[in-house]
Amino acid sequence: MSDHPISRRKFLKAGTCGLAAVPVAGLVWSGNAQAQERLKENDPSAQALDYVHNAADSDHADYQQGQTCLNCDLYTDPNAKDWGPCAVFPGKLVAAEGWCSAYVPRS
Repeated sequence: MSDHPISRRKFLKAGTCGLAAVPVAGLVWSGNAQAQERLKENDPSAQALDYVHNAADSDHADYQQGQTCLNCDLYTDPNAKDWGPCAVFPGKLVAAEGWCSAYVPRS
């Protein structure tokens, strides 16, 4: 018998359980990533970039008709048709029909 409080078998068993938990933890984290909150127009970062939920409501001098978050290169999931992620507002979802002054036409 050894003087070690944890046997090799217990150590390997715990390591195997830990490795098995990694994919499950990944599923939990990815689920949380999709549960982001929607950007509010009164959010300070939204106000700094003149963000509006409906592009037609924009009175910004740079806004041109037809520009929306959905056709902006910074809208990182063009398949998200209602609300989606934007590189400018990490951790928030923006309205696909929205607009802000960081607009970059999708190429």
